[in-house]
Amino acid sequence: MTIFLHFSCSTQSGTKYDLHEDLAGKTYIVTGATSGIGQATAEELAKRNARVIMACRNREKCVQVRRDIVLNTRNKQVYCRQCDLEDFDSIRTFVQKLSKGKFELDRIDGIVHNAAMMQSERHVNKDGIEKTIATNHLGSFLLTGLLLDKLLNQTNPVRIVFLNSNIIDRKCDLNLGDFNSEGAKKFDGYEVYKHSKLASALFSKELSERLKESNCNVIVADPGRTKSNLSAQMDGQTFFLSRWLLKIVSFGMGERRTEKAVRPVLYALCDPETVDENGLFIE
Repeated sequence: MTIFLHFSCSTQSGTKYDLHEDLAGKTYIVTGATSGIGQATAEELAKRNARVIMACRNREKCVQVRRDIVLNTRNKQVYCRQCDLEDFDSIRTFVQKLSKGKFELDRIDGIVHNAAMMQSERHVNKDGIEKTIATNHLGSFLLTGLLLDKLLNQTNPVRIVFLNSNIIDRKCDLNLGDFNSEGAKKFDGYEVYKHSKLASALFSKELSERLKESNCNVIVADPGRTKSNLSAQMDGQTFFLSRWLLKIVSFGMGERRTEKAVRPVLYALCDPETVDENGLFIE
């Protein structure tokens, strides 16, 4: 199945954006916040006095990163909460804790779906779902769905931001009959990764249509080529060429520094100009 996906254009380049709003009193959830764009997003939000929920798989690493963010920003309203997006039970537990009890949130102003993975060999989660698809698409799908009633019952505007890349703006072949990559003779981790990001983009596009009359806006942000843990996840001979291909593409397109790459995310999440926008693709 060949898919052409079109998003509305943003009204300004996200890379030129410099966040200056005071975010005191606002709460944001950032998945995969222990490195790369996720960590940078969490720290930039903390600098501007927001309450930040770091939703991370590795709690021990999260505690270390959280300590650094608090020291750098002097904002103690940064919290670690375990949420493994490949584990659907972990997601449900995370949402339950945010919905009642001592960890309950009185409001959520934005969610950043940043967590992603890529693997060199096919591995499945305990539900039998290939882990790249589970983490990059189905996990964020479930997390959004479980939080949606809470978000829609709020009076404040909410922004749901999905991180993606310009690969979704090209012609892509998606085999819906083998979405779980069970039938392929040879597992291609990079192709599965692209399919997972396309599925995420299709979901965000449909969600933006369904929520267009609500207080929730859905935006896709492309931070561009930047350093992340994705290339580190590509090990073994199977991914040797893919790793070098990514390096060549990054060199040719220009790899962004993290402090610049995070700007489209912040623009989508916080800028007053995007508060009434829906279905944007910001790069």
